[in-house]
Amino acid sequence: MTDVAVVPSLFGADPLGYGQAVADVAATDAELLHLDVMDGVFVPDISFGLKAVRAIRAAFPRRLDVHLQVDRPETHLPGLVDAGVDLVSVHVENTPHLARLLRDLEKAGVERGVVLNPGTPLTAVEEIAHLVEQVVVMAVNPGTSDFLDYTVAKIARLRAALDERGLGHIRVAADGGVTAERAAALRAAGADRLIIASALFTDPAGVQAAYKALGDAARGE
Repeated sequence: MTDVAVVPSLFGADPLGYGQAVADVAATDAELLHLDVMDGVFVPDISFGLKAVRAIRAAFPRRLDVHLQVDRPETHLPGLVDAGVDLVSVHVENTPHLARLLRDLEKAGVERGVVLNPGTPLTAVEEIAHLVEQVVVMAVNPGTSDFLDYTVAKIARLRAALDERGLGHIRVAADGGVTAERAAALRAAGADRLIIASALFTDPAGVQAAYKALGDAARGE
């Protein structure tokens, strides 16, 4: 199994300081910067339109992971591809044409991910898991912040199912309510990407120190 990766989620930063937050993440060795694109329909919040995505793309030197929390995700893909994002993760709950969306992203040269809400069964990704780089398990209900303990066991079942099918290369990401106190349990369950928002950006020690501490906690160091 690959080492655990801490994935900063920009939505956890102070909106008045997004530029500095991007610079702070760039100063770490984070492989990915996670952007939650929300439309106020699929989830209550609205965030990161295309203009913001393009600006962040220009400022961040490594890979951008866009988490589409939107209704009709297919309408957002052309703009995101044009903006130069590297990875787009799509909820299985908000499109009847998931395989087609993933194929469109593949044709455009963009890596793919799929996202499962807490109440969505793992069988929802059974047919298309081989097409993606990552499967994201939401540990909170979108629009809320209450960590759901049962999602840890869900991550363990997903990791086991992927490994059994010879898909051990697919990354399993935990998203929502991830903290240093929960990092080790999530990692032990099989999450090798930990998407971290407010716990990273609100740490008084600063982003770089918090990033290292979260990684150390996940590895049990």
